[in-house]
Amino acid sequence: VLVHLHARNSKGELTTDLSNFSKTIELITNECSVVIEASTGGLSGLTPQERSLPLQNEKAELGSLNMGSLNFLDKVYINTVPDIRYWLQRMIKNRVKPSLEIFDTSNIITSNLFIKEGLVKPQYNFNFIFNYKWGMSFSLSLIEVLKSMLPKESIWGAVFGESRNFSSHLQACLQGANMVRVGFEDSKICNNKEAETNLELVKEIRRELEISGFELADPEEARKLLGII
Repeated sequence: VLVHLHARNSKGELTTDLSNFSKTIELITNECSVVIEASTGGLSGLTPQERSLPLQNEKAELGSLNMGSLNFLDKVYINTVPDIRYWLQRMIKNRVKPSLEIFDTSNIITSNLFIKEGLVKPQYNFNFIFNYKWGMSFSLSLIEVLKSMLPKESIWGAVFGESRNFSSHLQACLQGANMVRVGFEDSKICNNKEAETNLELVKEIRRELEISGFELADPEEARKLLGII
């Protein structure tokens, strides 16, 4: 019900050329009414202004926003407070609702400060990012800590880097996650085998969620859940 997209060129590199990005969104929305989430993130040499360009697409309803700098793989992933403030202002201008990406507990504190500034309005959408090297490792006790720090009128989801199966995704849902993400950005592995397409991952997580008793939201239900409508 939700598609997370970066603006990339034919080599898979982040770019200011939005032609592939716009064409992909057009192809998706011509076939279905899923929620489009435009990303301001990714390791690159792009400026904060260039990283905000995907938010200008009129079909973008959500914008993913990393709430702090961190060690990411073997590099430093820079997201300064002034840059975050700039991206939030761009989201307000473009009527895009932020998805607050949380790589450690301090990112929630940062988010709460921006909420106090009035740059983020309820309802608040948080995404906990686990298992990327040098970042948070998933555990049920850590989930409880993160949940306890969220402001009222919040929902949360979870992302798992380099996962080999969806057991952590299911555990997160059992702990109250409203969203879980799968896709090649996070892992190509599905039940210890490399998937050839994102579709394989989506079908498998849906199957496992439904077996576990969860019902997937349709696009309009998702929009209500996310506070878009």
